Amino acid sequence: MSEFRFNRKHMMRQVSFRLKTIHLLCLVLLTNSMTVFADSTPAASATEKEDKIDYKLSLSDYSTQSIHANDINLRVVSENQRGWIGYYRESSSKFEQWRGGYERTDRLLAADIDTSLQLADHGFFGGSVTATFGDPFFGIIGYGRTNLKPYANLNFDPNDAITLGAGYKREDDSSITLFAVRDNRVVPGQQNLHLLMRSPLPNHQSISLDIFSKSGPADQGQSIKGAGASITYDWRSLFVRLAYDPKVNFTQEHMMRASIAMHF
Repeated sequence: MSEFRFNRKHMMRQVSFRLKTIHLLCLVLLTNSMTVFADSTPAASATEKEDKIDYKLSLSDYSTQSIHANDINLRVVSENQRGWIGYYRESSSKFEQWRGGYERTDRLLAADIDTSLQLADHGFFGGSVTATFGDPFFGIIGYGRTNLKPYANLNFDPNDAITLGAGYKREDDSSITLFAVRDNRVVPGQQNLHLLMRSPLPNHQSISLDIFSKSGPADQGQSIKGAGASITYDWRSLFVRLAYDPKVNFTQEHMMRASIAMHF
């Protein structure tokens, strides 16, 4: 978990960084939009779609009463493999971090196995494995571990943890999933419980709602309880997410998060 502190000394540098990242994202959005309007070729065949590589460039903003932070991330998806690289920086401290990862999904017997590896400067590395089995009703079991080096936790669930869950998926790809992520190493007993609902919409759009609650001891021995939510809207090429996360990362801070991304 990253410690958040406020320091005006770095505000001007952060404003410059934010303007540069916003400018980069706007340039990508404009380029992609021009490509979409200019493209008059027939639709790709099924084989071409399967081989297509999807890129997603995202910019996220994180705000509490005492911090302001940004993250810029580029993700690449090709069939069952996913790779990403990102840069995170807090305006309220000197903490910044380059990070990257690799994920893949493989079919093993009756289960889909998701494996991931994360690397970051400050000496951090971690990994996880998650199995999903069953159809249309399915179960989830996962396990994650890190080397406990400094890391800005941007998935906001415990990383050294076990995951257990179950859900239901319809033929139209809409789904509902209930799962818990429980720390079993750093601060045993910390737990995030998620109710995730996803629904496809016409014209290659989709919407998802994640309602979550958290409970367990804080680092200082205090008990933490809170509930929040995030909503995500995914157009064919544009992605937007808004979230309210009280007691973020099991601290006393309440966080607002906003993300915008572009597929190209």
